[in-house]
Order: sequence, then structure tokens, then C-alpha cells
Amino acid sequence: MNLTNREQEVLQILAEGKSNKQIASELSISHFTVRDHVSSLLRKKQVSSRQQLVSVYYCENMDSGEF
Repeated sequence: MNLTNREQEVLQILAEGKSNKQIASELSISHFTVRDHVSSLLRKKQVSSRQQLVSVYYCENMDSGEF
């Protein structure tokens, strides 16, 4: 399932270990919007936690050579 540009940005920053509030500040959006993006990412990647989401992110990027 394809991610939006904003979801990709949120996921990249999330992978840096930043909180929703930090992500919101960096992207100049509300932390509620970040929460919605994270929920969407969890659903799209079919995982149940932020840790799993980050693991999937790193695995996908290692496989594609982008990491």
C-alpha cells in the first residue's frame, strides 16, 4: 500500500525516535494530525506498535538499498 508524502515524512522522523509532539513541531502540524498519520501508518503496514512500524521501515529500506 502506498504512503502519502506526509506519511513518509512522519515515518522517517518517527524512525529517528522522536515523539508525536517533536514530529509535529518539525513539520509545523498539530500533534493530533501526527497521531492520525501514525494510526494510518500502523494500519497500512499492518502492525500494532510504533516499534514494529520502525522495524518494518528499516527492513524495507535495507531491502531497497535506501538505508
